[in-house]
Amino acid sequence: MVGIRRDDGRRAAGAQPVRGDKIVTALIDFLAGTGADHAGRRIDEIRSQSEGWLEARHDFIQWLFPLPEPSGANPFAPLLSAAEAGAIAASAALADSLLRSVDTMMRLYGIRRDGAAFSRGPGFPGPFDDWLGPIDHNHLRLTRILRCLALCGQPAAAAGLRQLLYDIAAAEALGAWGPALRYWRDAGARPVGWDEKTV
Repeated sequence: MVGIRRDDGRRAAGAQPVRGDKIVTALIDFLAGTGADHAGRRIDEIRSQSEGWLEARHDFIQWLFPLPEPSGANPFAPLLSAAEAGAIAASAALADSLLRSVDTMMRLYGIRRDGAAFSRGPGFPGPFDDWLGPIDHNHLRLTRILRCLALCGQPAAAAGLRQLLYDIAAAEALGAWGPALRYWRDAGARPVGWDEKTV
């Protein structure tokens, strides 16, 4: 296991480590494909895993889609800072990395992405259709994906995915998704202390 503390790269506000004019943290290096997560996995290794692996494991999603809030499932999860969110939004390569991770996760749900538009793919609802039932960890994952997209400069993609999820909730959901719909609606709320200029 790589010894990465939860606060790795997160110093006081404005004190992010830099390399040239770029922020350098374990999270940014991971998203760029040059670093590893807490378990020593690189991002391409995670993206190449089977749908069964992605469904069963709960300690990688926090690296693919970082948030400023701590994870209850992974004590080694990075905490997204405002500076990191801004760096992801400002970098075409990091934004593309984020969207490629979205594509990886959409395989689980049989959802297709075309730019910022999302639709049911030919394999909908994916290999594990139980996510159409009562709220489970998949709905939490979808909330995380929406929030990360919104905070990291991809509001159009977040809106596109949210709209499809609302459509699925109305047409195919087999459980009560009310709480999930509220979480998805509010997923883009900016954390306290993040101003509009951050991303």
